[in-house]
Amino acid sequence: MRPTLFAAKSSPILVDMTGLLIYTPQITQRVAYIFQLFFDSLIRTPYSITTDEAVFNAYTGPKLNYSVTSISDAKVHIVPGGLLTEKGIKAQTPEVFVWNNLKVFYGTTSGSLPFDIFSASFYLVSRYEEYFPSKLDRHKRFQYKNCIAHKNNFLDEPLVNMWAEELKKIILKEYPAVVFSLNKYSFIPTIDIDTAYAHLGRNIFITAGAYLKALYTLDFKAILEKTLVLLRLKKDPYNTYHYQGAIFAKYHLFPIYFLLAGKRGHYDKNISPRSLRFKRLVKQLRLIGKIGIHPSYHSNKHIEIVEKEIKNVERYNSEKITCSRQHYLRLSLPETYRCLAKIGITDDYSMAYAPAVGFRASICTPFYFYDLRTESVLPVKVHSSSIMDGTLKEYLHLSPNRSIIIIKELIQKTKLLNGEFIPIWHNHSINDKGGWKDWKTIFETMMEVGSDKKI
Repeated sequence: MRPTLFAAKSSPILVDMTGLLIYTPQITQRVAYIFQLFFDSLIRTPYSITTDEAVFNAYTGPKLNYSVTSISDAKVHIVPGGLLTEKGIKAQTPEVFVWNNLKVFYGTTSGSLPFDIFSASFYLVSRYEEYFPSKLDRHKRFQYKNCIAHKNNFLDEPLVNMWAEELKKIILKEYPAVVFSLNKYSFIPTIDIDTAYAHLGRNIFITAGAYLKALYTLDFKAILEKTLVLLRLKKDPYNTYHYQGAIFAKYHLFPIYFLLAGKRGHYDKNISPRSLRFKRLVKQLRLIGKIGIHPSYHSNKHIEIVEKEIKNVERYNSEKITCSRQHYLRLSLPETYRCLAKIGITDDYSMAYAPAVGFRASICTPFYFYDLRTESVLPVKVHSSSIMDGTLKEYLHLSPNRSIIIIKELIQKTKLLNGEFIPIWHNHSINDKGGWKDWKTIFETMMEVGSDKKI
């Protein structure tokens, strides 16, 4: 029986006599988890695990020894760094160095690799460093400048995938008959609906307040635009949905829409989820792509709030909501994922930094979240997003030309590793007006390059 997502096996395991057999003295939850990530998801080859050295020695097929002891006929030997057999969360100070033009850590002095690839990968994908107290930003988010990837200049690299390719090469060199299945590159456009419309869908008090604010600042252009939109003489600038639908159809893409559906607040300014306009929007978007929930600003630890917001969308959606992205990317580990698991969210797309481009968990393949506090795997698959429109324009203040170069570079890196490329975009950034002028072109270029469709 293969190690499952939810329970490591403590007894010797020997199942597939034709696949890779891994020897390790102890199969902890961490060991089972990272082996499953590597051999089921990244390099994808049949494998079994044994804690019995005699069984390992007797095996005549391909072998991988994950122990401090050298075993003569095991041609692939990875020396453990210790992280996978530890209990609890302890301060770690990994020393990063360069091997084969890649940044690596948890260095070893012997073995087929000069570092413990499994401990290093577990450190990154479990987000181990985010469990320790550090100065959070104003939205109470872990700051990217405190992560090992930023400090050592590999935030823009899906390093775990790159390490996995090196391990595959080593195994193939020693055991050419080992068969690996290939992952397939995928492009998943995602749109966050924070504010569905710039002017439509507000009650009379909110609309009056907006008029007074514009009048106070003498913003007569805003007053004119709002008036024309409300009189149906001009299209609402945030209403880019028909355009999006046409672009997605052109490039044969199936996007995910994350809808904010909570109470109105300082950071939550979407239209009322009980309004007729919201109902129509949900029905329109579900014809274009998949619908997910965008849990509101203060909801990331509160099951009852997210459940209510999901119901606000599901009443107009023909399918159960199973995917999410946190508003403002407010992740609190592990509480946010525990909350999502309890309410039936199976896929989350919040693994990104708002102020920085790159791979927050250093991986471009989806993975299940590992809860370090309970030493268990949660049934929530984490999808990494490496780029966001607001990151490029509002945080980094990059020009459209520079932005598209970065987008293309990230797409290329993801394609080479057969990973998922998942951009975070917003309906308001495609209106091609004001500060977002020329970003409509960026959006379509990204769809063309990312989809790899020749139109």
